[in-house]
Amino acid sequence: MRVSISDRRISVVPGVPTYLTVTITNTSEVIAGYSIRFLGADPEWVTFDTPDARLFPDASTDIRVGLRLPVGVPAGARRMAVQVRELTAEQAVAIEEIVVTVPDQPGLGLRLDPSTVTAGRRGEFGVVIENNGNTVLVGALRGVDAEKKIDFAFTPGQFRLAPGETLTGRLRTKAKRPVFGALAVRPFGLFVDDGVVRASAEPTAPADPADPFAAAGPAAEEAPTPAAAGVFIQKPVFARGLLSMIGLLLAVSVFALVISVALTSVMARSAADRDLALQVAQARYAATTATGTAGFAGTVRLLSDGQPIAGVSVEAFDESDTSVAVATTASDDQGVFAIGNLPAGTYKIRMLGAGFSEVWYPAALTDADAQSLTLSAGQRMTGLSVLLGGVPATISGTVLGTDVAGATVQLQIPLDSPIMQGLVGAGAGDAAPESGNGAIVRTAPVGADGTFTLAVVPSPGVYDLVVSKMGFSTQVQRVDVAAGENRSGIEISLIEGDGSIAGTVTSADGPVAGATVIASFGQNVAQTVTLTQDAIGTFTLRGLQTPGTFTVVVSAPGYAPATLSVNLSEGQQLTGMSIPLGKSSGTLAGTVTTPAGTSSAGVTVTVTGGSVTRQTVTQSGSSSGAWRISNLPLPSTYTVTFSRADLESQVTSVTIDANGVVSTGSSAVTSIDASMRMSTGRITGTVTQAAYGTGISQPADNVQVTATSGAATFAVTSASTPEANRGNFVLENLPPGTYTVTFSRKGTRSMSSIVTLVAGQHIELTPNLVSPASITGRVMMGPDAVSGIELRLYTAEQFGTAAAPVMVTRSDSGGGYAFEDVDAPAHYIIEVRSAGGSIALTTSSAITIAQSDSAKYDFTLESLS
Repeated sequence: MRVSISDRRISVVPGVPTYLTVTITNTSEVIAGYSIRFLGADPEWVTFDTPDARLFPDASTDIRVGLRLPVGVPAGARRMAVQVRELTAEQAVAIEEIVVTVPDQPGLGLRLDPSTVTAGRRGEFGVVIENNGNTVLVGALRGVDAEKKIDFAFTPGQFRLAPGETLTGRLRTKAKRPVFGALAVRPFGLFVDDGVVRASAEPTAPADPADPFAAAGPAAEEAPTPAAAGVFIQKPVFARGLLSMIGLLLAVSVFALVISVALTSVMARSAADRDLALQVAQARYAATTATGTAGFAGTVRLLSDGQPIAGVSVEAFDESDTSVAVATTASDDQGVFAIGNLPAGTYKIRMLGAGFSEVWYPAALTDADAQSLTLSAGQRMTGLSVLLGGVPATISGTVLGTDVAGATVQLQIPLDSPIMQGLVGAGAGDAAPESGNGAIVRTAPVGADGTFTLAVVPSPGVYDLVVSKMGFSTQVQRVDVAAGENRSGIEISLIEGDGSIAGTVTSADGPVAGATVIASFGQNVAQTVTLTQDAIGTFTLRGLQTPGTFTVVVSAPGYAPATLSVNLSEGQQLTGMSIPLGKSSGTLAGTVTTPAGTSSAGVTVTVTGGSVTRQTVTQSGSSSGAWRISNLPLPSTYTVTFSRADLESQVTSVTIDANGVVSTGSSAVTSIDASMRMSTGRITGTVTQAAYGTGISQPADNVQVTATSGAATFAVTSASTPEANRGNFVLENLPPGTYTVTFSRKGTRSMSSIVTLVAGQHIELTPNLVSPASITGRVMMGPDAVSGIELRLYTAEQFGTAAAPVMVTRSDSGGGYAFEDVDAPAHYIIEVRSAGGSIALTTSSAITIAQSDSAKYDFTLESLS
């Protein structure tokens, strides 16, 4: 059998199949079957187009082997082998080693959580860095913003990530905060400085001036693409919404005050309003005396929220005489007005409405300050817009209850009103804003008799009246105030909280003392702590407004907060609640044991779950092999990996529930223990050899023991001392694989064994070598044996030189002699000398001997001198 491989060194990219060809040739004289295996790789990684072959003599076949390493295999070179076994005849095995190289594939994932932060001068982002390549990455993060106004600070400053490892860090941003105006939107990008060259993104669209990373021309196309992008939104010190609200309220108040002072007829407003209402009604139907083809059109809206106003009288005056209107109309339900049939000329327009202040177009208090509008013949001027503010209103009423003194009444603009749109309110997907949380317009104390008055209220408008007092439930009543209205007779009941919630806060370890319990419903908030003695863990929340739905939040150091919703009916006293708290973090611990003779210290223990990765090493000393990792988020499932260079890695999966209970599979455990094996194997044994002439085997020293696997060779020599260890050998630290173990000794035929070694395995071999080569014979003189004659053994190459003999012996009483343990194969010459060794009597011809052969050569002497 002959086996060859197309490539003995291949590069394999994880996830991408790589192929090589194995050629098998049948060198025997019979039909033979062969099976092929791939050693050193998981069987699921390897495919064969034909795992078995059957060949005629001298026939060959090619078998295509596909190797697909899983994604995540670390970079580097590793040795593997192709094994071909003959299924017939001698069951021969051929092993061909290959070197598989996994190239470096750096990969890094970077994201911000959240990617957008709204804050003032400083913002804080979470940074998640993940090494999704197959090599260790070492580097640092760098932030860049196009305006160069942000200072970036990363924690940690640098990172070192093994393949598959994840690190959670923090990014703090700082920039000068705008004082007034709109939000400052500051986009930025994160770059990774780790020595890895990453491709630049090709621009696919024209440059966007608002994007600091968009392509800005030919020179910008080479700019690197950020690994992650974020936005730091800065709120101004004085927000636009706040300024708008202050300006609006100030304008309304000043406008109302000016109108109140300017119009002496305000005291008789009711009569004027009736007259004005009649005037408006007449205007709707009155025919104007003017005739022509020009005209005006526009819209009348509320100053406070921009809503249209119906029934406002609109009068047109000739610029030269503003005492008599030349045309009159009124706004419809949409606030729209139109005056037509006017001759060419210059005009001024005045707006009057019941409860509203008089306004000359566009926003003047007198005709002298009004804007003149010039019309040509046939011209129709449209799009005129006028804002009217109502005469300040007054709201008064009574707060009912047993103890109303000290209560406060607030007048608030509701968050869901049109004026607050775009300033404050619920975002997309958020719940609608609750009543009683609006913008405060007026505040007034409640007298001892329960009365209150809110004066100079901008009108018209819709408001929330919010009555509150410590120990009582907050009451909210919505009122709709007409322009200039004097609203009175409002009654609001101040109700003392009559509901309660009582119960116990518990955990897996028992009641929890000192836990904080907060119940909230709108502005009604109650708080307490659980008892630390007597009835430990119990609590009672009193004075709760009913009926209502309360959000109860329970928190305690070392525990994860619990939130639940509780419904209380009218006057309900809820008791017997049991609120369980889970631990905020858990702990994994255990012990690692290693094979005898090795230390259990220094084993790396890695715990990974989601975005959390923690690592430690086993201890030394009296607690050798012990390990512990704390502060693990709960509940979660974690993968625990045990590794050390000289040991075979182990992986186990554990689950920690909300109470910190650890389980593997379906059973709870208190310790995660691991018993590890060596990552290498060993071959040991004792070599014996049959002694010359007896056939009895004895330990053999100085035997060369060689283990070969592909290009790797390991060799030792069997021991010669001490006598008790004679013939012993040990081959240690052998990588897993298939080895050919050969035993060689001078003059002896070698023998071999094939063994397959897995990690941590110990294989024992006891080979018995055949007897070594020897040369024997007799020395005769005639019929008589000659004893005491000296015989010298020389190699044929050294005979006749000054070289010393290889061996020397003497003939025994029967004339016999023997040279044992002769090195072979070799050619020898024996020289026979006299008993004193001084006279050469004769020499042999060249004697050729092979390993473990026994040659015989007899001598016949003519004389002894």
